Amino acid sequence: MKNTQQGFTLIELMIVIAIIGILASVAIPQYQVYTQRSEVTTSISAIRPLQLAIQEFAALNATLPAALTDIARFGAPSNATSYASGIVASAAMTNGDITITFKGAGSAPADVAGTTLILDASISGAGNVSFSANGGTLETKFRPNMNN
Repeated sequence: MKNTQQGFTLIELMIVIAIIGILASVAIPQYQVYTQRSEVTTSISAIRPLQLAIQEFAALNATLPAALTDIARFGAPSNATSYASGIVASAAMTNGDITITFKGAGSAPADVAGTTLILDASISGAGNVSFSANGGTLETKFRPNMNN
């Protein structure tokens, strides 16, 4: 009877561990960006009443509102801190553009804390308003996709 050893050599095990390490070094940073971007996208729900009020104002007046007080009659709070929820500290609006300020360190993800995101409003001839996340101090990779 022949005795044969079964198993993996040390070199084979080290190669597998090296491959796993390389995959992890690529996947973990991408996952962190993904989770922070999803938190920013979820935070947009805090300012949804503001977006709806802007759209309603534009539908009736064929122009964008100049200030929060212009859309108060549509149910949108006129105080910027009324929109604080989750990682959002406040939301201000000027000429239809919404500026979202995120909470500081400890309340928001490190790369998002204390930054701002500007949602640019544009109005079509029919009074339809669309928003795009093109401004602010928030890094581009964390900005939500605003396709309507």
